[in-house]
Amino acid sequence: MNSQRSMAPGCLVILAALFGGCATSSKSQPTTDASPLSPKKLAIRNNAASLLYDLLGDEKNLSKLFFLKGGRPELKSLVKIISSAAGAGEKKLEELAKKDSSLDLKVANLPPGEQATRDAISKTKEHDLLHSSGADLELNLLLTQADALGYGTHLAKIAAENSERGEQVQEFNALASTLDGLHQQVISLLRNPPK
Repeated sequence: MNSQRSMAPGCLVILAALFGGCATSSKSQPTTDASPLSPKKLAIRNNAASLLYDLLGDEKNLSKLFFLKGGRPELKSLVKIISSAAGAGEKKLEELAKKDSSLDLKVANLPPGEQATRDAISKTKEHDLLHSSGADLELNLLLTQADALGYGTHLAKIAAENSERGEQVQEFNALASTLDGLHQQVISLLRNPPK
């Protein structure tokens, strides 16, 4: 279990969204396709997929946090949709990894300084979310979701660009499209605050 997952559910979405840098893995198992990935593309795909997998694992718990805090119906509905889409995306990545042993979802290795910074940011954001209510809570939540969904969209695109298997490319692109659509819905709610 990585240190990001050991924190309160739903509060970690910000963490992964704020910083995209990471160390890549030296693992380079060939795929079984006729045109295997180069070691560089394999490392990029696996690292982006790992970061995406961690992000989706955190996002699927978002509705648990928000359920306790209330909120306007439009936001409650969107939070449930985000959680559901994240859970489905996480399962899809697990299925892809079962079909392709070179797809490693456990190589989100971060440099120690970045990991410590992410942990500190996560604690601050967790505090802000847990100790706010009403319009402040909604604003904090929507801002974190805008960051997380934007980051997730780009992770999925990078994973697709560095995949050569048709099914993986299709699934990563579909996930990018889903996350981007959810991002647009979050932006729409940000533009229309509660009255």
